This record gives sequence, structure tokens and C-alpha cells, in this order.
Amino acid sequence: MKAKYGLIVLIIGYCIDFIAAIVKILHLKGPEMLFMIALVFKVVGALTLLYKIVTYPKFKEFFNH
Repeated sequence: MKAKYGLIVLIIGYCIDFIAAIVKILHLKGPEMLFMIALVFKVVGALTLLYKIVTYPKFKEFFNH
């Protein structure tokens, strides 16, 4: 998976989180499930980006200087 896909998943998670906050403010049904879905998207996106950063070849050279 490319880093841009991890970033896209993370952005989708934040968008769902924003929608869930609006649903909760309006006192509609179902914001808890939307918050959980957003949490899953954000965790998967963040872990994907972290994995891509750590496995990048020049990452080790950055800390050696």
C-alpha cells in the first residue's frame, strides 16, 4: 500500500468523525457507530503511514546525522 492511500484513509476517518460530531450535535440517532467507524479508519491510516515512514530507506540516515 502506498503512503498516499494511508493518507486518504486517514482523511476519510476525519471526515466521518466530523459528520458524527454534527449528528451528535443535532441529537440524531447513530453517532456512536459513526465515531467507532471513524476511529477504525484513523487508526488504520495512521498505522499505514507510520509503517511507510519507518520502512523508508532514508529514514535511518536521517537519525544517523
